[in-house]
Amino acid sequence: MNYKLKGLVAAAALSLFSGSALAQETPKYSYVEAFKPFFYPQTGTETRSASGQPGHAYWQNSADYNLNVSLNEAKNEITGTAEITYTNNSPDQMGFLWLQLDQNLFAKESRGNAVVPPSGSRNGAHGEDLDGGYRIKSVMLDGKSVKYTITDTRMQIDLPKELKAKGGVAKIKIEYTFISPEYGSDRMGVQKTKNGKIFTMAQWYPRMCVYDDVMGWNTLPYVGASEFYLEYGNITANITVPANHYVVASGELQNYRDVYSKEENNRWEQARNSDKTVMIRPESEIGKNQASGTKTWTFKIEKTRDFAWASSPAFILDAAKINLPSGKKSLAISAYPAESGGEKAWGRSTEYTKAAIEHYSQKWYEYTYPAATNVAGNEGGMEYPGIVFCHMDSAGEDLWGVTDHEFGHNWFPMIVGSNERLFAWMDEGFNTFINELSTKAFNNGEYYTKKSIARSGSFMMGDNIEPIMVGPDNMKERSIGVLAYFKPGIGMQILRETILGPEKFDKAFKTYIDRWAFKHPTPWDFFHTMENVSGEELNWFWRGWFINKWKIDQAVKDVKYTGGDFKNGAQITVENIGQLPMPTTVQVKFKDGTTQILKIPVEVWKRNTEWLLKVNSTKEIAEVMLDPDGMVPDVNMNNNIWPSAEKKPIDKINTKDFTGTYGIKSDPIKLVFTDKSGQLYLKAGNQQEFPLKYTGGNEFTFEEAAIVLQFSKDKKTVTFKQGGREYVFTKE
Repeated sequence: MNYKLKGLVAAAALSLFSGSALAQETPKYSYVEAFKPFFYPQTGTETRSASGQPGHAYWQNSADYNLNVSLNEAKNEITGTAEITYTNNSPDQMGFLWLQLDQNLFAKESRGNAVVPPSGSRNGAHGEDLDGGYRIKSVMLDGKSVKYTITDTRMQIDLPKELKAKGGVAKIKIEYTFISPEYGSDRMGVQKTKNGKIFTMAQWYPRMCVYDDVMGWNTLPYVGASEFYLEYGNITANITVPANHYVVASGELQNYRDVYSKEENNRWEQARNSDKTVMIRPESEIGKNQASGTKTWTFKIEKTRDFAWASSPAFILDAAKINLPSGKKSLAISAYPAESGGEKAWGRSTEYTKAAIEHYSQKWYEYTYPAATNVAGNEGGMEYPGIVFCHMDSAGEDLWGVTDHEFGHNWFPMIVGSNERLFAWMDEGFNTFINELSTKAFNNGEYYTKKSIARSGSFMMGDNIEPIMVGPDNMKERSIGVLAYFKPGIGMQILRETILGPEKFDKAFKTYIDRWAFKHPTPWDFFHTMENVSGEELNWFWRGWFINKWKIDQAVKDVKYTGGDFKNGAQITVENIGQLPMPTTVQVKFKDGTTQILKIPVEVWKRNTEWLLKVNSTKEIAEVMLDPDGMVPDVNMNNNIWPSAEKKPIDKINTKDFTGTYGIKSDPIKLVFTDKSGQLYLKAGNQQEFPLKYTGGNEFTFEEAAIVLQFSKDKKTVTFKQGGREYVFTKE
């Protein structure tokens, strides 16, 4: 899912005004606590090895689906039949089965509706007066009616006879209908356009809950914030829609000749052999040759955890081939309305899709589906196997970002099937991390801007923000962007660039993907794999960054010349103040302009709170700086430098020169700067105002929330920076 932070709204909502922007005292470092043993809750089992790989007796169940569905365009109504073949590969007999009925989120009395605050939420149906949720017509087991119970978003089927262990098969058939919400919790819905509705359909059929070796039945209700945990299997879907509609879906279309014209099929053939985007259905053909009645589109997809589809008379369609490392081909497809067209918008969607899939296939694991389809809808961004929904208004860098992010999800969690409902960071965080590398690679870095990791310390490690390992339904909604996406993504960057190095990290991470492709890993499987493959002890990092919310704070405590004379060399005292230790890079800059780099491995902090470094030099020192490349988020960057940054002279200014109102096209929020007795204040939207600290060079900061505001020389623009993101506001 895309949790893109829109302008300042995002930053404000996540931490600034949540209370975490108050001054924070960093707890003292304890090396005993940081490196204490027995981090792992259990040793290896028959199903999960202590090395992080599936055990010799690993098992998981499977669910195959044969789906038949029809769309009533006028009523936004879906009528369907789901035939499920469920195989119990577990060592346990089963007296009942659990299924997920996620459309029940939109029932008026659902738990998901009950937890939406009066102030609103991105989850739910945005207040739409909707008679939502499934209407179950019948439930059959092996051809006979069976007793079932529905509780909110879950269905329990009581089995007349226990399902055998290690291979028992149950055949379930469910008939149902539901009315689609227009806004379906930012995951599915109905978008109106000038040429007709776009239906983006997900969570549209009853799906099996996962029964695993960790929790047994995973039956947490769907309340909107958390995503999904699903069994793998093969899916066939027959989708019947008005004859003037075009359908795209997970998997591969089976009946091209039945649903496309001869000319359109010729264009498809061109696209399958073209690295350049080929137009399949141009805007000029929308509305022509309108047929009456219905058409049925048949799709198949194998080794999948889900299936989604989209249908509309308004689609422009284009496509190009995807080149995979093995020599196999896939197909990049885009479906979007006329309003979204153009080379600055969705006209480049297929280019973006192709680039993302090819990059991830080369870097991590080969893409496994026959097509990758990007659909313009009303979702901010949502992922499904082989198909994603992105907002129709996205363009340029935003469209690249959301396209790249959503297709990155085809690796996490589509290929590596983690439990999203409990551990959102295992897909969103990993995906955020790989997105950084893909954006750097795309078109020579067309949209790449290096994020300032160092300045994000307070942003990610505020006192009032929950730990990463907390589930999405168990954290404040404003925290999800930080804890599911940004902080774990930064954690992966730290692990790669600062702790392990790219070569070790990439080998370990690829091994994790290889081991758990189409399986169900836990966080401990990931932790074990990264340690075993890299050969490094990392429990201190898992404990501080993921399990707890420890702060990083390292400091240059003192710099002295040996014997009081710089010609004799120098001694630098570095202190680890925060609870979470880190390998430390120290840059010594001499007055002649030369530099020297010194390294402190993390093992130093296993028995010390401070460390004395000797500098063998006969030169006078101008500056000592920790983390000169800005790769480690530190909650107090002022003590990372000697002489202290706070003691450096700052040019004098008139704060009245910086007052005024600034706006940005991508967001309605305004930045209002005011002067009060020589102190500059910022008020963002309807939030409370807060004081800014001047740091020189037309730059102001609000350090408690890691906010930097850089005014241009003429004061006509101000760049807002937080959490590695930058937004340029213009004076009104």
